[in-house]
Amino acid sequence: MHKLLLLTHRYLGIVLGIVFLLWFASGFVIMYTVGMPVLTESERLAHLPDLDLSQVRISSQQAAEVAGSSTIPRLHSVMNRPAYEFPGRRPRIVFADNGDLLQSSMVSSRAVAAGFSGAADDAINRVGRIEEVDQWTIGLRNELPLEKFSISDDRTTEIYVSPVKAQVVLATTRQDRLLAWLGAIPHWLYFVDLRKRSELWSDSVIWLASLGSILTVLGLVMLFTQMRKEKPFHPGKAIPYRGLMRWHYISGLIFGVIALAWVFSGLLSMDPYSWNTARGLSIPRDVLQGGQVDLLAFSAFAQADTQQRLHEIAGDASIKEVNFKRVLDGHFYQLVVSSEGSPWGFDRQLVSATSLQLRRDLFSDSEITQRLQLLAGSNTLISARVLSGYDNYYYSRQSRQAAAAPLPVLRVQFDDPMRTWFYADLTGGELVYQSHRWNRLERWLYNGLHSLDFGFLYRSRPLWDIVVILLLTGGLFLTLLGVILAIRRLYRNSKLLLRERQLPS
Repeated sequence: MHKLLLLTHRYLGIVLGIVFLLWFASGFVIMYTVGMPVLTESERLAHLPDLDLSQVRISSQQAAEVAGSSTIPRLHSVMNRPAYEFPGRRPRIVFADNGDLLQSSMVSSRAVAAGFSGAADDAINRVGRIEEVDQWTIGLRNELPLEKFSISDDRTTEIYVSPVKAQVVLATTRQDRLLAWLGAIPHWLYFVDLRKRSELWSDSVIWLASLGSILTVLGLVMLFTQMRKEKPFHPGKAIPYRGLMRWHYISGLIFGVIALAWVFSGLLSMDPYSWNTARGLSIPRDVLQGGQVDLLAFSAFAQADTQQRLHEIAGDASIKEVNFKRVLDGHFYQLVVSSEGSPWGFDRQLVSATSLQLRRDLFSDSEITQRLQLLAGSNTLISARVLSGYDNYYYSRQSRQAAAAPLPVLRVQFDDPMRTWFYADLTGGELVYQSHRWNRLERWLYNGLHSLDFGFLYRSRPLWDIVVILLLTGGLFLTLLGVILAIRRLYRNSKLLLRERQLPS
């Protein structure tokens, strides 16, 4: 058994050593990047022209009739014109100034790229039509086909334009792509030829992480089985190795547990072997709406006095987008406006569609609780508590990339078999998060172990940064020694094999 442990650990290490090396080395980069390049919400809004509502002549209901769509649109600028975008597998765009339906023949992808980048026409080079995902559009399968352009600027920008929506869906720079190659791509194994085969990629990551977990467990076991039983005990004499192997043993003693924690939690991120298929209490996410959004409630939107009033409410802020909401039986315009006081650069304002008054008050927590309890059936309400700060399960990392998770929220807990919790935004009147006992456990096993996402540590930055960097350095050192030892053993074995072949029979 002892020899089996040793040989299994040795040859798993030879096979997986380079993978572990990639994971640890890329961890330094992915700490400070968002992963793969994406067009963040703040970037999308920042590149939208300001909306001039006085150009709107068509109501959202009229636009829905033109589009033949039952989905709820959002209003923003398309080709420098106000337009309603109806989402779906086949999105429809209806211009709000004259009611025309956007046709592909109307779209100049080059002009869209120029408007987004601000580059001169001679600085924009068409790369081609993207019919199949490339390295940077792995997450944009539903947007294909796309038109790709390169910009002759100091950042070597590349832009992907959807000719269906006449919008930029992705823009990357040389720095974005370099950081992805150093961070997200090796860390997540996001190599395009593998990643575009979703099942193969998923199986590959699960098997590598599973075998990696076995490798680290065996290494931890061998720390004790290989230790010399010296009396009296002396740490230096208890280690039975010299040279690099001795340092590999010592680094395993110090960093072996964190290596196991990271590879095992990374495995859990893939939901392996369908271990967490449980579902909590089933309540529709639109429970707080009070019914379907009725676009007729916004029929006054095309009128000059309504448009003027909305501009007055926005004040000096620029209106970038308008959404049409229903909350607790009331209909509201949701204005997305620029905001210097917001970390991500924008803010959302709810305006009553009937009174055209800005809503400043919070929605009723008692009414929200009653609506949730009504749909909870026989499951008893345990507690309903207003949170002005984040807890261990509902939280946010504020950045320029996206809006922070809203506060305050109402946390409602039920006694169903899965102990389901609901979080409702009291400012926007929407369910924003739901959890049950198994995904709360998963939160600690994945986010807790993989990102060391413990409130007492993460809120004490840069302490978190120092701890993670030190642990990554130790794990990298442990893995690098293992790879060097594996290469040495392969070299010795190949020399022995060559010598045996050269011996006379």
